[in-house]
Amino acid sequence: MPPKFKRHLNDDEVTGSVKSERRNLLDEDSDEEEDFFLRGPSGPRFGPRNDKIRHVQNQVDEVIDVMQENITKVIERGERLDDLQDKSESLSDNATAFSNRAKQLRRQMWWRGCKV
Repeated sequence: MPPKFKRHLNDDEVTGSVKSERRNLLDEDSDEEEDFFLRGPSGPRFGPRNDKIRHVQNQVDEVIDVMQENITKVIERGERLDDLQDKSESLSDNATAFSNRAKQLRRQMWWRGCKV
């Protein structure tokens, strides 16, 4: 039966499968660079590099933590500034009301003085 009519095909029957291509590439003579890209890093020569990567990753994690703290502080500062602005507007409104009431009271007292 031809392979295109079978329900389940093996890797050997499919010429373009990833596994068969990888196997074909690894079976042939290849240099270290090609092996690295096909199999990934291996062996003791990558140990110090992993330490460097771990060290850099730790530094990145520390920076992320600091930035998250900074963002939290900025948000809290914004909230405090909003509260301060609300209090300032309230104080300004109260000052205006006090000034208007003081003017009315001064006029009232002046008329009382005139009547007496």
